[in-house]
Amino acid sequence: MPRERIRTGVVLLDVLIAALLLGVGLAVTLSMASQALRAEQTGEWRLTASWLADEALAMVVAVGPAVYQQSEPMEGRFEPPFERFNWVLELSRPSDWEAWKARATVSWQDRGGPMSVAIDTLIAPRQGDEDDPVNWKPEEPLDREGRTWDEEEAQPLGDGG
Repeated sequence: MPRERIRTGVVLLDVLIAALLLGVGLAVTLSMASQALRAEQTGEWRLTASWLADEALAMVVAVGPAVYQQSEPMEGRFEPPFERFNWVLELSRPSDWEAWKARATVSWQDRGGPMSVAIDTLIAPRQGDEDDPVNWKPEEPLDREGRTWDEEEAQPLGDGG
């Protein structure tokens, strides 16, 4: 009889140790999953901020840096669904013939504190008279049909004729 009690005690001890190890493993797994979700959300916000900064710079290019600087705000908050993000544009031009230096910074508040993404680029100045669209036309007209490949006129490489 005493051997059965010892055996039962050992089995109970084995079950308790297995339950303890299972509990520790589960706790570690849940902690890692939580950290992974947090990292994924931070990465998603960083990607969104990068897209928004790129969009802000695209607007500067579309309007032109000089016009944008005079007619548009240089900082603000994005509209919903991106109201979490603030933006700041910095435009400078060293001289009349050098490229504009542009920087778009998008910032937001994350669980760990303030975060931001900044994109720097150069924007070439527009040359010529902006009031005369003739200067913008190419010197030679484009031959769009001549630039396409006609399958009927094409010959196989090994044909020789």
